[in-house]
Amino acid sequence: MPIENNKVLVQRYFSVVCGLDTNTEIGDFFSDDVVWHLPQSNPAIKPNPRIGHAAVMDLLSTGVWIYKPGSLDIQLQNLVSEQSRVVAQFTLKAKLSNGKDYLNDYIMLFSIERDKINGVWEYLDTLYQWQLGTFDNMS
Repeated sequence: MPIENNKVLVQRYFSVVCGLDTNTEIGDFFSDDVVWHLPQSNPAIKPNPRIGHAAVMDLLSTGVWIYKPGSLDIQLQNLVSEQSRVVAQFTLKAKLSNGKDYLNDYIMLFSIERDKINGVWEYLDTLYQWQLGTFDNMS
């Protein structure tokens, strides 16, 4: 897959995540053997990393409990691609389920193989999440 196509794939992924594309299923972007890595300091994500399509879909569908529904706003700043990797830099703004305003910077590294995302490494300020009490009401 040409490098530019990898970048377009990640752009399309973010269009779905942001609700701009409601005709594409989020699961269509991932390979069966996808692995999603999160910071080890995140107590809500167990196991970590998530391995396999079903585990990543579970992560994406249940990991949003920390945000109030409808409050998620992702501002994509940069996409940089090289070979089979794409790096996305973005800001995520939301209202947390505890009522506090949330604004955090993220970097995600995507690995792409055969037109599918097969690896994700997510980086963010987890200390900031702790300071806002994001994980206080974990069940």
